[in-house]
Amino acid sequence: MKICLIGKYPPIEGGASSKVYWLAKALGEKGHEIHVVTNAGEVEKNYREEIDADDLDSDYQPKNVFVHSTDSSGDLRHIPYTNPYLAKLATLAINVIKEYNLQLIDSWYILPYAISGFLAKVVTGRPQIMRHEGSDIGRLLELPHFKTLFLSLFERVDKIITYPNSMEKLLSLGIAESKLFCNRVSIDTKAFNPKVRPLDLSKYTNRRVIDSLPVITYIGKISAVKGIYELVEAASKIKKDFLLLFVSQGSGLGWIKRYIRDKGLARKTLFINFLPPWKIPSIIKRSDCVIMLERDSPIVQHKPILFREVMAVGKCLVLSSELYNKLNFPYLSEGRDLIVVNSREIHALRETIERIIKVPIYAKKIGRHARLVSVRVERFDEYVNDNIHLYEELLKSHKRQSEYERKKL
Repeated sequence: MKICLIGKYPPIEGGASSKVYWLAKALGEKGHEIHVVTNAGEVEKNYREEIDADDLDSDYQPKNVFVHSTDSSGDLRHIPYTNPYLAKLATLAINVIKEYNLQLIDSWYILPYAISGFLAKVVTGRPQIMRHEGSDIGRLLELPHFKTLFLSLFERVDKIITYPNSMEKLLSLGIAESKLFCNRVSIDTKAFNPKVRPLDLSKYTNRRVIDSLPVITYIGKISAVKGIYELVEAASKIKKDFLLLFVSQGSGLGWIKRYIRDKGLARKTLFINFLPPWKIPSIIKRSDCVIMLERDSPIVQHKPILFREVMAVGKCLVLSSELYNKLNFPYLSEGRDLIVVNSREIHALRETIERIIKVPIYAKKIGRHARLVSVRVERFDEYVNDNIHLYEELLKSHKRQSEYERKKL
């Protein structure tokens, strides 16, 4: 099959971009031709992943995957000024579909990608799948700026791929159950595995010797709801040597660096830029633990997939109790497969980190158990095959509908 996949893609950071990447890669490896239409080339510096030149011909465009990005060339001036991503993506998708005779549109994330995909569907006549993320349904849908358009889109796309925790919400909007396809995203436990090579941090450290230091890692955007203040507060009270690694950027980077300096933690802290999905396994491997302390998140449906990547690599995971309860992930046992903490209890958080630093075998044992759970629950090949089957069924249905309409004429 020949698919037009419209959505986020590296070097755009984040879970949605990562999901598109791993699915496109897997589909390409199975012999399907995947053309990714994206605005990744225009992502702002604060949210841009750092991609090495050596990766551009291999990891960036895996086998049978071809990336087409919008750019900022030409005179785009208009009043009031906006970057017309929606129109640019739709135009690019239409051109790519026509040039490569693509059969189907798979659009991931409603704004602007699924809306751009719908314009391409109207112009080209190709069937369209729409996928959403937590912020689409949990935040944007409820805004008066978008609600009418989103609901109209739901009626007109050919299929909506959703998550188990969003099914009830979509059904309550009057969407036919036959239009919904629940497909839990899975982790490739071959790409994320305990034998991956750890990331070499030496090029980021100005010749500091850190090979033997335990590494406590935070991966993601700087945000007040991520528990970063609490993490820094707890880490600043630990006397033993370690490295606090932030794989992070964002508008709050300046203030968190100042806070770290104020807490006397600058010598023990390393910041590196966002890195692309194919390097995340090596970051996790280099870590003694990865900490996720999300709290008070306004988006109930948002469930980050990073925690499952950490488990697949077989590393120790520390989750806030709020995030742990929201994830509702099967087969996880607190204290055996991961560590759960109340991020507001700084003393308990400090003791947890301190134990990981002082007793390496403790964290390693939890990581080994996490890997066993990951192998047990992840079904990446099944996830990819389910997507392929959905594509095939949608194309058959579209062909039957087209033939029926031709006979009517």
